[in-house]
Amino acid sequence: MNTIVTPLTVDTETSEKVVLVVEDDADLRETIQWMLEDEGIAVETAADGREALERALQSKPALVLLDIGLPVIDGHGVAAGLHSAYGDSIAILTMTAGGRAAEKAERMGAIGYLSKPFDLDVLIHSVRSALQMSS
Repeated sequence: MNTIVTPLTVDTETSEKVVLVVEDDADLRETIQWMLEDEGIAVETAADGREALERALQSKPALVLLDIGLPVIDGHGVAAGLHSAYGDSIAILTMTAGGRAAEKAERMGAIGYLSKPFDLDVLIHSVRSALQMSS
């Protein structure tokens, strides 16, 4: 059963543009982290939905790169929790191996999506574009 964690307090300021990478596949999560950090982008990671919400509510990320199929709380629950805490000011880019990626992203209030498997150059371009949009 998926639940949404409701924050007691929310830090709405971020001193650095941080991308929160939420992916349950450890190898993919680390690869994404290394690629983004190699591009000079600050990264935090989470392996499941609950950890993602805890991290995002401690310090608002500039962008959440969010896998839809997560354990504990799925991507839909994470997106709902983020929107509850931050409204439309939170930028979410979804990642999914399932079909209808654009439709899923739209329903979650995401600014875009990546279909797995994705090219790492496309990932970097998408993240950079999303960070520019969130400025």
